[in-house]
Amino acid sequence: MQPRTLALIITVLPFLISNAVYLLSAYEGFVPWCIPYIDGCTTISQAARSGNSIFLYRASMIAYGVLLIWFWIYAQHWLNLLYGRTTKSARIILWLGIVGAIFLIIYIDFLGTTGEVNRFMRRYGIMLFFTLTPLAQLLMLKQHYDILPSLPEGVIKPRVLQYQLTVLLLMLFIGIISTTLEATHNKTYESENIVEWNFSLLLNMYFLGMIFIWKDFKYYLKNDSSKA
Repeated sequence: MQPRTLALIITVLPFLISNAVYLLSAYEGFVPWCIPYIDGCTTISQAARSGNSIFLYRASMIAYGVLLIWFWIYAQHWLNLLYGRTTKSARIILWLGIVGAIFLIIYIDFLGTTGEVNRFMRRYGIMLFFTLTPLAQLLMLKQHYDILPSLPEGVIKPRVLQYQLTVLLLMLFIGIISTTLEATHNKTYESENIVEWNFSLLLNMYFLGMIFIWKDFKYYLKNDSSKA
């Protein structure tokens, strides 16, 4: 699978699956009908683990976690190609992304199970995914901005980087709002769910920019060479 196709899949897949399992759970009567991004009537995990939704969600999101690992491997090769060498930042980005994806898989694996240990694995699995993945995204964006003046015109369009920066700033804004609500004791079940749905959406919308950045990036496993 070529990098651009992979970027497209990891952008679209989690959006389709999270909304599909919500609609399925609502149809089966496990969660109320609403627009979760606005109303926050349920969590993603509650929708995903209810009824038949859990089978669809587990299979699809474990596959998504594996694809994320694949994405970050491509990302390192891409940065190596741009810089002409393996940079320390590229290695950090690779491992932040991979570890984040592994913790997502752990979260999915324990979803729908009971017990304190299982609850602990779910809580910290998703927390580390939502921490490490945006950090890897931020560092990758910085790498692109740093190399941009040295690249031929059109290799990376500044507007795409501006789009990704906007996505990350919105994620930061949502995080600040969530922290403020919790610190002021104004946090509600609904507000927490709204944060979760929208933060998840934005995290994956970052990858949309990579579809355009990787428009000419090809990876050939046979001879371990890449072309931009």
